[in-house]
Amino acid sequence: MKKLLALAAIASLFALAVPDTGEAAKYKLRLKDRHHGNDRISCNTARHMVRERGYKVVKTKSCVTPIYQFWVVRKGRSFIVYVDPRTRSLWQG
Repeated sequence: MKKLLALAAIASLFALAVPDTGEAAKYKLRLKDRHHGNDRISCNTARHMVRERGYKVVKTKSCVTPIYQFWVVRKGRSFIVYVDPRTRSLWQG
């Protein structure tokens, strides 16, 4: 009986030491991962953002200027898409 009680006490310690994996933990992680100051996203990350928005063919036009530019195709039509690396905003030109 003492052995069972000792195992239960140890198991309860492990249960209390498990990190929170709920919604609150995800929120805390997002706060730590936020970019501050002069952090900019990379050209490759911006290209993936454009692709996730539904554009099929994404080719880099320029990533040297303050605003990244990409040639893209959506529904058979060609466009130029701009991405601001500081604010992560995306617009079509």
